[in-house]
Amino acid sequence: MFFDTTLQVFSLDLATVLPEVDESGQTQGTPHLVLAMVTGIAIPTPEGRQVLPVGVIRVPLGRELAIAKAQELLEAAEALPEPKPESDLAIVHSMEEARQAAEFDQQVRSGAVAESA
Repeated sequence: MFFDTTLQVFSLDLATVLPEVDESGQTQGTPHLVLAMVTGIAIPTPEGRQVLPVGVIRVPLGRELAIAKAQELLEAAEALPEPKPESDLAIVHSMEEARQAAEFDQQVRSGAVAESA
């Protein structure tokens, strides 16, 4: 079954898995990396944004693939434009905060409070 979906990644962890040695001295398994992505969705609530985890996606990677994807990811990330500075837009989460923002706006417009740069 194939599906296409988009989830937010809230955590990205990398673990090294080394082969285990049994009692006879034989190694069991192949050394590899595991990329673990904690995914979920974010929904607005009266208390603010609530993160709902959906699951963990674990991707085992061999040495060659890990190096190739690391280089590809680095090149792609460096090609992205620099992030814009965060907005100074105020986001309110309640009617009380909305009233406070409106009162402050009226004070700025009337000259009672100086605008910040």
